[in-house]
Amino acid sequence: MFKEQPSDAKSAHLQRNTHHVYRLMYHFVWILQYPNKVFVEPYREAMKAIIHKIGYDYDFDIQELENPEDHIHMIIKGEPKTAPSHVMRVIKSIPTREFFKL
Repeated sequence: MFKEQPSDAKSAHLQRNTHHVYRLMYHFVWILQYPNKVFVEPYREAMKAIIHKIGYDYDFDIQELENPEDHIHMIIKGEPKTAPSHVMRVIKSIPTREFFKL
């Protein structure tokens, strides 16, 4: 009835740990507090670089990152031991401090 896929095609998107197999993808939308168009071109790339550096430092796997002029979209691959609220707290707090230093 169902066609069996090769085992490597099934597990291409799955992550494995000692006792479980998982695939967690979080889609975060970070909307600015004031509806101003803050992310104009020189600051847009700086914000992307800051967020990617935080992802590297805290071992967050950022799959996609887009920032139009008034909000930020992120798709982050997570692990079951890390709460989405913790990921967003880190990603919102550090770039805010770094962004205002610019």
